[in-house]
Amino acid sequence: MRRISLAIVFFLAMVVLAYPVYPQDAQLKTAAEVLDRYKVVLGGREAIARVQSQTVRGQVESSDKPGKSNFVYYAKPFKFLFRITRPDGTEVSGGFDGTVSWSVTPQGATVDRETAVEAVRRDADLQYPLHQPDYFQKLEFAGVTDFEGSRCYWLHGTTHWGKDNNQFYDVKTGLLDGYRFQSDDSAAVPVVALFQDYKNFGGPLVSTKRITRSGNHSQTFTFESISYEPLDDSIFDLPQTVKALIK
Repeated sequence: MRRISLAIVFFLAMVVLAYPVYPQDAQLKTAAEVLDRYKVVLGGREAIARVQSQTVRGQVESSDKPGKSNFVYYAKPFKFLFRITRPDGTEVSGGFDGTVSWSVTPQGATVDRETAVEAVRRDADLQYPLHQPDYFQKLEFAGVTDFEGSRCYWLHGTTHWGKDNNQFYDVKTGLLDGYRFQSDDSAAVPVVALFQDYKNFGGPLVSTKRITRSGNHSQTFTFESISYEPLDDSIFDLPQTVKALIK
């Protein structure tokens, strides 16, 4: 759920799993090593691959508006639906049915015709850690650097749709600390995304606090519960107002 356009990502036992800490002298040297370690500390390939559906509930705060909104996010491989209920009771929703990315606000329905479909598919990839290189023209090890106060392995890449993308993995834990990237819409503005407070809900470790910053704007998503119960495909059907726009 990287986006709300997005993920977005975007993706309750409150128990933090212990994850292996690699020796400081075992410094990694390649992007493949960094990504392989990341999969291990999340819980392993099998735990990631078992996630075939996901329901996330939590709260979102925005620097643009006072108060906290509640959200629910449903996902299956390459499909998602989110609903946000604002403090005043109004609702914003959006989703992706595998082909069309859409949103509905009190002002009406819109279809996203600017963001590359592959970018939205990536955001809806529930096994993204298993497939990361598949979305890049190149993804290379760029060294060790400081990112938001942490010492991180830095991977630098260019997506298939031509966007600059930087990933930062904590040297001590192996977990993803954040991204710095060009937004996937036509504006291509710089965005920083932070991933914090990893917890386990019966699957791989999940970052339960996700902060995105672009210019003076920021959003913070806090995950309160995650379920992996099966979801019916009909959840992801396009709303009639969106179907009307496509026709």
